[in-house]
Amino acid sequence: MIQRRVDLKPFLETVLEDGELHARWLSTLSMLEHTGARKIHKCMPALPDDLGRSLNVLQHAAEESRHAFFFAKQIQRLRTSGSAHSSAEADALDAGGSVDSHSQEMEGSRTEQKSGPLPLPLCYWPALKYFQSLDAMCQKRASKLLPSSPRRQTLYCYLAVTYLIEERAVDVYRAYEELLRQRELPIQLSGLLKEEEGHMSEILAMAQMLPLD
Repeated sequence: MIQRRVDLKPFLETVLEDGELHARWLSTLSMLEHTGARKIHKCMPALPDDLGRSLNVLQHAAEESRHAFFFAKQIQRLRTSGSAHSSAEADALDAGGSVDSHSQEMEGSRTEQKSGPLPLPLCYWPALKYFQSLDAMCQKRASKLLPSSPRRQTLYCYLAVTYLIEERAVDVYRAYEELLRQRELPIQLSGLLKEEEGHMSEILAMAQMLPLD
């Protein structure tokens, strides 16, 4: 549960006023989603056996990677004059599309002109430090609660860090989506928000597997 909420509106309004700053913000979101996907893949072999091969965990990692691609692609959409408004089909995630429909779009995007590298993310090192601090905090707690089960410690860390990250992400994305709609910008987060909220529900369900009160 978020203990202290920050009013993100002034920051996001500043970001949306500057095209290059907005691009760096999108690059930051892409980097964070990608980091989340990498961490899930890294922990999977250390999860309890049934979860290490779980489709739910693998799907979660895949969706985080897809979100990273989604945010990166929005930079190109913003920078390409008129393309975002005249596109015949919106991104699958914009409308909460399925993995299959989005994979078709990804396949089609490979034929588009390749863009340059993503702009430098905002607050790159503090963002990574935030991830590392959550990992350390949850690992310390897991070691105390589940001292005799390393795999359950890994599960605890996966669930706790994921829930904290997803809760923050949903909070940020809702505020960001509201401003995008007010300014009629060509980025829609409704589908992505549904997936993030779904991750939180799955994490709460999986938490029942831990022998904790």
